[in-house]
Amino acid sequence: MGVIREVVAGDVPITAEDHGGHGQDVLLLHGGGRTREDWDAFATLLLDAGFRPVAMDLRGHGESGAAPWSWRDVAADVAAVAEGFGLHRPVVVGHSLGGMVAALWAGEHPECPLAVNLDGHGNPTRPGQFLGLDEVAAARACREMTAFSEEMGRGLPESFLQVMREIDALDRFAAYRAARCPLLVVSGDARAFAGVFPDRLVPAWNAYCAWVEHELEAAVRETPPVRAVSLPTGHDPHREDPEGLARLLIGHLARYGGTSSPRR
Repeated sequence: MGVIREVVAGDVPITAEDHGGHGQDVLLLHGGGRTREDWDAFATLLLDAGFRPVAMDLRGHGESGAAPWSWRDVAADVAAVAEGFGLHRPVVVGHSLGGMVAALWAGEHPECPLAVNLDGHGNPTRPGQFLGLDEVAAARACREMTAFSEEMGRGLPESFLQVMREIDALDRFAAYRAARCPLLVVSGDARAFAGVFPDRLVPAWNAYCAWVEHELEAAVRETPPVRAVSLPTGHDPHREDPEGLARLLIGHLARYGGTSSPRR
């Protein structure tokens, strides 16, 4: 276990864990409903590779305080942890919900060596997001996917539903195009996630995945700081293949992040 401390962002207590090390600072942001412990195995690999990983609990998660969710407020939380732990130009790596935060960070912090969105692609919210379906089929797919999401959300805390509404309202591809530092978008095999849907919705989910791939390819073409790679995992590459993800991060940072190796 590393050193666990609390910083205050505005009036919200935010807890983070410094795993040690004296190399390039890396700030790790977990996904929705998870905690900083999600990163334990990956943080150990980074530490062994000469980095200094720090993992934080996002507001409303883990040991951090509960508070209304907005992207601006969460970015302030991340900045408060970076300052409170003395992180110098940290690499920011986020998974799922945290990956979306990392992508937004890339648009506000040109000094950041690298931001990573790890499989933070969200869910379909409108008919135009189902590639290959005609207008009628896309509208039906959107209605059915929305109804399924609402059904899955019944009984969940309002705080979690608020986060989901913020995710649905976020234009991730606009965030990618606004990147001012190197931004790496890492995708697992999104179609492997189809198992959570009833069979009748699998074609709609696959059409959405195809749309995400198409839009991501366009964002990469149009925005020099943005690059995209895929890993042969599901939604949790940092847990399913932490070694492969660590190699990817280190290699990408050396090639595009303005540093040839972690500081020691």
